[in-house]
Amino acid sequence: MKEKLFRLKAFWQGLSGPCAIGFSGGVDSAFVLASANRWAHVPVYPLLAVSCLLPPFTKENAKRISKEVGVPLIQFSWQPLAIYEITRNDGLRCYFCKKNMYLSLIREAKKLDSKCHIFLDGTHFDDLSKDRPGLQALEELDIKTPLAEVGFTKKEIRSTLKKWGYTFWNIPSQSCLATRFEPGTKLDGQALRALHFELKTKKANFF
Repeated sequence: MKEKLFRLKAFWQGLSGPCAIGFSGGVDSAFVLASANRWAHVPVYPLLAVSCLLPPFTKENAKRISKEVGVPLIQFSWQPLAIYEITRNDGLRCYFCKKNMYLSLIREAKKLDSKCHIFLDGTHFDDLSKDRPGLQALEELDIKTPLAEVGFTKKEIRSTLKKWGYTFWNIPSQSCLATRFEPGTKLDGQALRALHFELKTKKANFF
């Protein structure tokens, strides 16, 4: 673990210019942001793509996490349902979703800071052993995945955040709403709004 932290610190200190993080409001990208805030010597921008695919309370969680870390959150609107390859929801949906989302993020980051040329994702080591078509999109766009490269597992991410004193170390993992639909089931706004409302209501009733 000590060696992994040393390598992650070296990654941040070796960056040559501003960078943007694809910030999901989850624990993995939160760890990327927290480690950047500790060790990076360049501007770091956490960008949240706001869309109909976000689970309930994601925006609120993202704001809370970025505030606790001490780095302002930047939100931008993204319209996945405007992309046919995403709405048809086949086995490559994740690839097209990830690629189009990061293309939008790159444009937004460069509007924010024209010198921004490094883009990061919260993919970690455990993700590499799963069927994740989106990983190909990251590679094609040269999106860096420092947690995967260093070898951080989900368990190590949570334990490190806890050790650093962050309250969000144990937030539950949440996949995007598209994963709640059977492959081949077309994604549309009405169905996604209904699912969002259902999940939000269930959580509210639980608490």
